[in-house]
Amino acid sequence: MAKGGEFVIPSNNLPAVFTVNDLTDEQRLIRDTIRDVVAKTIITADVIKIIESKDFGFSRGLMKGLAELGFLGTEIPEIYGGQGLDKITGAIIAEEIARQGSFACTFLAHTGIGTLPIRFFGTEEQKKKYLPKLVSGEWVAAYCLTESGAGSDAGGVKTVAIKNNDFYILNGTKIFVTNGGFADLFIVFAQVKDFGLTAFIVEKSWPSVNVRGEEHKIGIQGSSTASVDFDNVVVPESNLLGETGKGFKIALNILNLGRFKLAAACLGGGRMGLEQSLKYSQERKQFGKSICKFGAIRQKLALMAAKIYAMESVVYRTAGHLEEAIGKVEANDSKAILKAIEEFVVECSLVKVFCSEALDFIVDENVQIHGGSGFCEGNPERQYRDSRINRIFEGTNEINRLLAVGMLLKKAAMGGLPLMQAIKRIVGESITPSMQTEPEDLVERLTYHLNNAKKAVLLAAGSAYEKYNVKLEEHQILLMALSDCLINVYVMESSLAALAKNKTDSNADLVRLIFDDGLFSVERLVREIIPMCAEGDIQRTTLAMVRRLFKFTPVNKEELCNQVVETLIQRG
Repeated sequence: MAKGGEFVIPSNNLPAVFTVNDLTDEQRLIRDTIRDVVAKTIITADVIKIIESKDFGFSRGLMKGLAELGFLGTEIPEIYGGQGLDKITGAIIAEEIARQGSFACTFLAHTGIGTLPIRFFGTEEQKKKYLPKLVSGEWVAAYCLTESGAGSDAGGVKTVAIKNNDFYILNGTKIFVTNGGFADLFIVFAQVKDFGLTAFIVEKSWPSVNVRGEEHKIGIQGSSTASVDFDNVVVPESNLLGETGKGFKIALNILNLGRFKLAAACLGGGRMGLEQSLKYSQERKQFGKSICKFGAIRQKLALMAAKIYAMESVVYRTAGHLEEAIGKVEANDSKAILKAIEEFVVECSLVKVFCSEALDFIVDENVQIHGGSGFCEGNPERQYRDSRINRIFEGTNEINRLLAVGMLLKKAAMGGLPLMQAIKRIVGESITPSMQTEPEDLVERLTYHLNNAKKAVLLAAGSAYEKYNVKLEEHQILLMALSDCLINVYVMESSLAALAKNKTDSNADLVRLIFDDGLFSVERLVREIIPMCAEGDIQRTTLAMVRRLFKFTPVNKEELCNQVVETLIQRG
């Protein structure tokens, strides 16, 4: 079984990863079904117009329709009315539903962070009471964590729950609640004296639960984002979710799953952006020919395609890791589930950051390829606006970057990952000049360069830890650069492992583009990190070690981009 964070350790063997080529017949059927449903009932021009007008009754109707097809309960056990399917199927559905940004927010908030806390941490009585209503679409769920003074700092929550005999009195205000305007059930986090952050299940129909202030946003305008006031709300003790004082762990781990699902949704949005760009670039003519014939446009299309291959690789690799980890524990053992999810907290954060930023690149280039028409209301303008929230949702990308590095180093310090041993070994190897030449085989050659990139990252991480130790968390610019190194390594390894399982010329071209960008990025980042950690002879020696590790031949990008675009056009 894979271990979280081990992707950063150099190895001559690529990891066994799950890819889209490994989908079962059932998973492919579900993908085709949800794709057809989305095309016919969600992304038609008339339906989009209604959704974007904030007709939440209409959105609830769409949710009921998806519930009848089983899509609201994909990952909920059959005993509670769900389908009892896997994380991979959940990723497939998130990817397809993302073709309409506003409705995707409604759907994913309900099925993910709104429902899964009860699925994983609820008592048997809570599951029996609430999950069937959520799975059937009778009720819609929302997640209430953020407050005016508590966003990235979840520990700053001021909402309080005071114990009084067999119930709690809940007071506070939550903001930016997705589905808040029409949800029937809220997962609410509040401080309990002497225990800390605690989760509760709160029904909207209870007295003194008041929804107010529907937000009007830059994007995802057809989704509900509201504030919810809890004014002396009486919450039965039976509606305490999980254990008293364990709310932070519940919040963190449910957000991990949310981050992974958000990455899958970004992949779906990215595919749509490339489809639109490719179609328009073949139809639009300038100077007597289609603009897809021009190198400037071809480079955009090729890099978009490479981003999508990378997104697909990291999303389905991570889905496979999560499914394997969660699938090995008892379904009702919340502590074991927590531990299983925590194993891949680093990967969930990295994949969220990468995919949200890759989608922003794609939608921006999509607007650029469309020119003036791209700046006018409609697609791709709407997708451009809708995409922006993904870098803020489920923890900002800045927080996720810091979290990823922090959790990786914490895991190493606790003996769960042999980082320090690897760093010592790499320092020893770097002192001795290597006579190895580049292998001829593409996968072997890229594996060689990937390992050198990992060694450079570990040298940088070792220098940072040696310099600052426990005060490293105070140096956020350094940590952000380290996190970007980790993202590049995870993306390159995942893409290369996917290629190794399904070797085609077209996939090879995309991976070569991914590595050309990734290796240059890691080299630049490591060379930026070293001066933050070392001076004088130590700095010069470490930089010399780094230079030895980045002896690779860049690709002919013009030739490669032309090859990629010709393949895209042939596929239609």
